[in-house]
Amino acid sequence: MPAAAASVGRARRVARAWCRYCRVPDDLIDTVLLVVSEMCANAILHGRSDSIGVRAWLPSFDVLRIEVADYTPSQPPSVQHPSADSESGRGLFLVDAVAADAGGRWGFSADGTRAWCTLPLPTAEPAHSSSARVPQASTRDPASPYTHL
Repeated sequence: MPAAAASVGRARRVARAWCRYCRVPDDLIDTVLLVVSEMCANAILHGRSDSIGVRAWLPSFDVLRIEVADYTPSQPPSVQHPSADSESGRGLFLVDAVAADAGGRWGFSADGTRAWCTLPLPTAEPAHSSSARVPQASTRDPASPYTHL
């Protein structure tokens, strides 16, 4: 996507649609959108490329990962603590706060080209109680890579 201010809104719209498609809980969607917005704005403001890349995926059933790339190798930035009357400089501070509040993590690739954030997804309660019988052995079909309980 172009490294332009209008891309932040586009990234938010795509992220919202993707979150709904993946059935991300509504209360976490706002966090995802804030992270996407701030990371995109940071990439557009500080990157030196004509484009940015945005992607999100579920690396496991209980984790959502967001990455924004500006394709500009640089020293990874740090969280700023601007004064109350500063007009900018709060983006990564917000990402840090909302990621921590959600129990997630964030950072940058070693070469500074990608910002990333992982957020935990709520897991469903098990269908059985903790006192239910737990299978003691499994069987495995040698032709199958899966274990069957």
